[in-house]
Amino acid sequence: MSSDPIRIFPLGNYAHRQPLAYAPLRDLVAGRLMLVDSPQAADILLVAHSKDLDSESAILGCYPDKKVVLLSEEPFWDTVWAADPFTRQQRFASEQGTFDFTFLNHHTSDIFAFERIPYFLLTDYRFGPRYARRFARNARKSPRDWQAHFSRAKIQAAFVAEKRMNEKFAVRFEAEDTYGLCRFRSQVTEIPQSGEVLRLGKGWRKGPLRQELNDWHLEKLLTLDGQCRFVSALENTHQTTYLSEKLFDAFAVGGVPIFYASKAHRLQGLLPAASWLNVFGMTPEQSVTSMTRFCFDQAFHIAYQQAQEQLAEFFCNPRVMVQERDRLRGALLAEFRRV
Repeated sequence: MSSDPIRIFPLGNYAHRQPLAYAPLRDLVAGRLMLVDSPQAADILLVAHSKDLDSESAILGCYPDKKVVLLSEEPFWDTVWAADPFTRQQRFASEQGTFDFTFLNHHTSDIFAFERIPYFLLTDYRFGPRYARRFARNARKSPRDWQAHFSRAKIQAAFVAEKRMNEKFAVRFEAEDTYGLCRFRSQVTEIPQSGEVLRLGKGWRKGPLRQELNDWHLEKLLTLDGQCRFVSALENTHQTTYLSEKLFDAFAVGGVPIFYASKAHRLQGLLPAASWLNVFGMTPEQSVTSMTRFCFDQAFHIAYQQAQEQLAEFFCNPRVMVQERDRLRGALLAEFRRV
């Protein structure tokens, strides 16, 4: 096997949203995968969104000696915009040219098949310490402490996500256990509830976009910390290996995560099922009703405390982070070698 690094040229409007765009992940594969600044110098031409297959087709199609890879970190993009989000080897045809490409995403590769810490939380060095501090604090609380916390929480539910009501965001792929949740999440968010409800994000409240904030993630944690009974962790998309920061944020600020998970979802078995609210298969109205009827009993408070202890182990034990980074590095290298 050659020891030479695989040379990769990223291009397209979404080049900043793929694993090698993040410094922590580039560090993982340094010397094995190398970014280059021209297509001529590359072994692989890399895009991160199916839209870029079209916008960059003039370049992608004029280097028949180069391999083309669509490496997508977002099931949302894949299921709404890709012609076929579930097939690894595909062909793209446009007026600019025709070329073969390899589609690497949550469904077609092992890159995102995490053990305890999902992919997105490895893309920024700030996530680990930020969660470690909060979960270490939370793990010191007893079930009785959590009972007191939830009884005095001022906000019944918090929803932090963009409002997206278009039908195109409600795609369903039953055979692949994959579902668009943006419209469902927005419908849940807009239903009136008893108690105070916090709705943040584009379409709900005027203000700067999340991406325009100096540190959107810290802003969210500071805003919600210790204030909420429920915190929405509903993703853009239900895909069985997909978890973003949302679930971890909800636990970090001391809220009950609202999540949508089939029996095959990776969250099942990761944390105690009684510690989070699963609205899988419910209508938006049923989801809100399930929050109203949620039982904050002793069994829940014990399960919630156990979840906080497990999360503290995930983020406070350096070996867990090292093992997860090692797994991701191995998967990235293996997938690019297969190409």
